[in-house]
Amino acid sequence: MKLDFYNVFVSITTLFAIGAIGYHIRKKGLLSEGAAGNFPKFITDITLPCLIISSMQLTYTRDRIQEMGALMVIAVVAFLVQLVFSLFIPFILGLGEDGDKGVYQFMIMFQNAGFIGYPVLVTIFGLEAVFYGAIYNIPFRILIMTLGVSMMENEKRVFSIKDMFTPGIIATLVGLALFFTQYKLPVIIDDPINMIGSLTTPLAMIYIGASMTEVKFGRMVANKRIYMISFIRLLAIPMVILLAISGFVENEMIRGVPVVIHAMPVATLCTIFAKEYNNNVDLASSGVFMTTLLSMVTIPLIVTALLMV
Repeated sequence: MKLDFYNVFVSITTLFAIGAIGYHIRKKGLLSEGAAGNFPKFITDITLPCLIISSMQLTYTRDRIQEMGALMVIAVVAFLVQLVFSLFIPFILGLGEDGDKGVYQFMIMFQNAGFIGYPVLVTIFGLEAVFYGAIYNIPFRILIMTLGVSMMENEKRVFSIKDMFTPGIIATLVGLALFFTQYKLPVIIDDPINMIGSLTTPLAMIYIGASMTEVKFGRMVANKRIYMISFIRLLAIPMVILLAISGFVENEMIRGVPVVIHAMPVATLCTIFAKEYNNNVDLASSGVFMTTLLSMVTIPLIVTALLMV
């Protein structure tokens, strides 16, 4: 497929327009705090798995198998890039033995690959991109439940293999089974899955917009380290990855999926893990909100860079 600047611009603008609606209805009280708070779990446990399964019902071809293999190689390179940045971030920020080191490292290492990443991929590339995104995110889901937890926890715990089987991983495995067997779901099952999956993008953007009403901007902008985190997370990492793979990957979607995913803001799990493992919740929330807010500017910049390669 050939990316077109105007169509990409309209698509990204549409996403942010939905986010603006979410902000407005939360501000006016049309969406309560309790209702908005249920959105993330509903999306990650219900609509996103349906979107993944729906996107993976594609025709089996040798080209797709090769593209899956290429994505796995790119994933190894890309996550190594992020790991290097995360290891050096304490020195860059001058943290020393600061107790918040793990939170800052988590912000660099883990992006919002699914919650925002998939809606952006669908908007730019179409539903097929979620197939490749789901494959690409398998290492991410393993790393976030192992390395991510290790970065965040103050008291070590025993890792359980059960932690790996999130709804997203289960949906990916189901989708792969459907892809390799070429089994077509009955219409009475397939149609509801498709309809529920299609809710992911609007619900995710409405929630992001609604969540912006709770941001304490004064406290957030006072932390100068967040600006460096935002620059590395939103611009430096995706540009390094784009430059690293652009000379080897000709397929626009296979090149674009990793770059777009790594251009996403800090994962919402940063706040959840910080709370669960008694770390700095305010810092984690500031990182999530600041990078999400700034991503409204940086995502179009990264997509523009993709168009120019």
